[in-house]
Amino acid sequence: MLESQKEATVADRISYVNSNSIGIWDWSRPPSGRALDELMELNNLISSVCITDRPDAGKFSLDASGIFTTSSLSNLINALKYGVHSRNIALPRNKFVPQKVFIFTWRVIQLKIPVRSELDKKGIDLHTILCPLCDHHIETIEHALITCPKVSSIWAQILDWWNQNNSSISDINGAIISDHGFPHNAVGSYIWQATKWIACYIIWKHRNLKVFSNKMWNPAMLISEIQTQSYSWISIRSRKKNPIEWHQWLLNPSFFTAPPPNRMGIG
Repeated sequence: MLESQKEATVADRISYVNSNSIGIWDWSRPPSGRALDELMELNNLISSVCITDRPDAGKFSLDASGIFTTSSLSNLINALKYGVHSRNIALPRNKFVPQKVFIFTWRVIQLKIPVRSELDKKGIDLHTILCPLCDHHIETIEHALITCPKVSSIWAQILDWWNQNNSSISDINGAIISDHGFPHNAVGSYIWQATKWIACYIIWKHRNLKVFSNKMWNPAMLISEIQTQSYSWISIRSRKKNPIEWHQWLLNPSFFTAPPPNRMGIG
């Protein structure tokens, strides 16, 4: 405000003598009070700065590349303010599921679905962060999709349907990444994995129906939808010469995970 030449640049006002900066000021009136303190602070800041003829350029000092990106800033905010770090987990493609299921699954492992605990971390005011299904535990992603008592009973029925009674699904890794049960059968592991991804997708869908449409949580309907939808999506995307029989799928879907070498491919 005290500068008489409003278009003056820093280079117009700073001169160097023996590598020391000297101010060449042109004030409309002498600085005093707070303005004088600010001028002294400014002199201290620029005392080690060397003015050159090169054009000014910005550098994003919070990233090693020096280039600003919204993703780098977002990751920094999440890590520093909310304690949430990006999970750099590579999610392999599974062509037995549609794109929307794959995208949802990727968002799950990246902690990107809006459960109540994540919304609360972002400063969104909620009347409660308890699970809308059991109303006893904080709703995290793992709780909403795996460990909630009302959801874990669904997984128990899925494991029983798949004759996986000696296995358990107790965390996100078991539901999404792990291919336990079919370690030596690539096709089988893909079909089993696809079923688990579809189950997560439908569980989240029914959770939202409960929250936003006040629909009753109906385990029998949910299991039926998982069986029907997984059969539809997997059979459509299978290149098996003989189509998967619906009744056999209901009775024992693992039957279709161990075909002879040339009977099924991943489409």
